[in-house]
Amino acid sequence: MSKSSESGHRHRELMAAKSRASSRSAREIAPLPPIKNPPRRIKARKDLRYFCTEYFAAKFKLKFSSYHETVIKTFQNGLREGKEKICLAMPRGSGKSTIVRVAVIWAVLFGHCRFILLIGANKNEAKQLIENIKTDLIGNKSLLEDFPEAIFPFRKLGGSALQARGQLYLGELTNVQWKPDMVVFPTIPGSLSSGAAVVTVGINGAIRGKNRTMPDGSVARPDMVVLDDVQTDADAKSPVQIAKIEETINSSVAGLVGPGQSLGMIMTCTVIRPGDVADRYLTEKLYPLWKRLRFKMVEQMPERMDLWDQYWEICKTKDPVAAKIFYKTHRTEMDKGAVVAWEENYEIGKQLSALQFAMDKYYENFDSFMSEYQNDPTDKTTGTLIVPAKTIRTRLNGLPRRVIPMDTQAITAFCDVHNDLAYYLIAAWSNDFTGYVIDYDVFPEQNRTNFSRNDKSLMTLRRRFGEQRSDGAIAAGLEFLLHQLLSESYTMHGDHEKNEINRIDKILIDSGYKPHVVESVITKIGSPVNVRPALGVGVGAKQTPMQHWGVKGKSVRIGHFWCDEKLPKRVYRTTKGDVNYWKSALHDAFSLRSGERGSITFWGNNPETHRMISEHMTAEKVVLVEANSRKVNEWANPFNQDNHWFDCLVGCMIAASTLGITAEELQF
Repeated sequence: MSKSSESGHRHRELMAAKSRASSRSAREIAPLPPIKNPPRRIKARKDLRYFCTEYFAAKFKLKFSSYHETVIKTFQNGLREGKEKICLAMPRGSGKSTIVRVAVIWAVLFGHCRFILLIGANKNEAKQLIENIKTDLIGNKSLLEDFPEAIFPFRKLGGSALQARGQLYLGELTNVQWKPDMVVFPTIPGSLSSGAAVVTVGINGAIRGKNRTMPDGSVARPDMVVLDDVQTDADAKSPVQIAKIEETINSSVAGLVGPGQSLGMIMTCTVIRPGDVADRYLTEKLYPLWKRLRFKMVEQMPERMDLWDQYWEICKTKDPVAAKIFYKTHRTEMDKGAVVAWEENYEIGKQLSALQFAMDKYYENFDSFMSEYQNDPTDKTTGTLIVPAKTIRTRLNGLPRRVIPMDTQAITAFCDVHNDLAYYLIAAWSNDFTGYVIDYDVFPEQNRTNFSRNDKSLMTLRRRFGEQRSDGAIAAGLEFLLHQLLSESYTMHGDHEKNEINRIDKILIDSGYKPHVVESVITKIGSPVNVRPALGVGVGAKQTPMQHWGVKGKSVRIGHFWCDEKLPKRVYRTTKGDVNYWKSALHDAFSLRSGERGSITFWGNNPETHRMISEHMTAEKVVLVEANSRKVNEWANPFNQDNHWFDCLVGCMIAASTLGITAEELQF
C-alpha cells in the first residue's frame, strides 16, 4: 500500500471513530439529575393518596369525598398485592379514570407492578389511555424532579420512538420503548421501575398471549390488568355482546397468567342498563371474589321534591338567576333529607351546592342521571332488542342477487322443511362475521311477492311431485332442492373474468320435523360432509348453557353456542344451535348500518323487495328471563306467525360459526 493510500485509510478510520464517538455521546443520557425531594418520594411510596395530591395537585384540586378516599385506599392495596379483583362504578365526572391513571403510574414507578395491561372498549380508546399516561409522564415537572431515573430518559427522547432504539446509560442500552400501544420504562441499575411496561389493547383485540420478552431473555406476563370502561352504550343493549365481553374477561384476560397463578384486575365502569357487564361484575352472587365499589352522586334524595319540581319549572323558563334565587330562598327545606356524596362537586357561580348540581342533572335527563351518576339505571324492556321490520329491509348492500362480495370467506345455506313447502336462504360471510344474504326463496316457487304458508292456493310439494303422502313429497322436494343448491355457483363481485367457482360450503337442514326423512335424503344424494341435519334449541335461563354440555371429544363437539352431537337412532351428527343466543345476535347485527363490520345486509337497492322476509325476522317475541344467576333473552312465537326465513338466517349464522367464522370484531 502506498503512503498516500495508507494515510487516506487512517484518516477514514479516524473520522469513522469520531463519528461513532459523537453518535454514542449523543445517545448517552448519563449523568442523571439528582432526586430533588427524597423525603417526598419516600413518603409517596406507601401512600397513593399522598402521591396523588403531591405529584398531581393540578388534577385533584377539590377535596376528596369519602368514596374517593375508599377508592384510593382500595387501589393502593390492590396494586401492591397484585392479586385482587376490583370493580369500580363512580358517578360520571368524579375522576375515576384520572385516579386509575395516576395509580398505574404510581404502581410502576415504585415497582409495585412490573407489567400492566390496559384494556379499552376498542383499539382507539385503548390508545387514548396510554396517550394520557404518556402526557402525564413527560409533562409532569414534579415527577421529573423526584424520579429522574424513570422520567429523564423519556424526556430525552423528545417524543420520538426512533430515538429510543439506541439510548444509552453508562454505555448500556436502556431498552426504553415509546410506542403508540406500549411504554417500556428504561433499564437503569437500581431503578424500581427498571424495565417495567404498560401495554394497551382493545377488548376485542388480541389479548391471549399478551406477554413480552425481557432484556435478559425471560418472558414477562402481565401482573395487573386495568379494564377501563370496556362496555359501550351499544354493548349494554346487547345480551350477546355482554356475554362476549364477560367471556373475554373470564377466559382470555384471566388466562394471561400461568397455571395456578392469580391475576390482579381493576375494572372501572358505569352501569348503563340492568344486567349489563358493569352490573353483573358488581353483583356479589355472580362474582363473589370481586371487590365491588358502587357509588352514587346522591346517596339519599331530598324530602321536598315538590319544591324541586317548582325549581325546575323556573329553570325551564330559561331564567337561571330566578331559579338560583328560589333555591337560595328555600334551601333549608330543599336540602332536607338529602345526602350528597361529594360536597365540593358543583360549578361555583352556577350552582350554590353539590345537591343543586345533582338535581339539575336529575331533571335534565332522568335516565342518564340514574345510569351515569347513580349507577342504578332504570329497568328497560327488551322490546328494543327487536329491530323493526321497516329498518331491517333498508339494510341493503347494492350487490346483485346471487353475487358474493370480494371478502367472502364462506357461503352457507339453511333449509326449513314443512309439510307443503321448503324455505331456504343462502348467505355469504366475511371473516369478521359480516353477512350478505345473497338469495332466499321457497320450494316450490310461488311466483308472488307476498304470501303466507297457510294460503290454500299455494303450489305445494305434494302438488308439485304428485305425491299423496307428505313424507314422499318432502323427500322428493328436499332432494330436488339439495341437488340445485349443491350445483349452484356464485359470481364474486369484481371478478370480471368469472373463472373462480364459488359454491356453498355448508348446508344445514332443519330436522326437528321428519328427521328420518331428512337423513334418508342426505344418504340418497351421497351424504356429502357439507350437508348435515340441524336442530334449533332454545337454551333458557334455567337450563345449562350449551358450552357446558359435556366434554369436547368424539361424543359432543362444542362450539360457539352450538354443538355437533350424535343423537340416538340417527345416522349423522346433528348440529344443534342455541337459538336464543343466535336470534339475539341476528337482531344485533341488524342494528348496525350497512357497511359496518358485523352487519347483515340484503342484496339490491330496493327495500320493498325484502318486505316479506323483514316481517319473518320480526315475527317472534322476546322476554328477558333471569334464573340461576343467568339472564337470557328467550324467544318465542306465541301467535304462530311465519318466521321461517328468520330461522333460515339464524341457521346460516350457526353454519358459518361451525366453519370457523368468528366474531372477534363483531359488535353484537
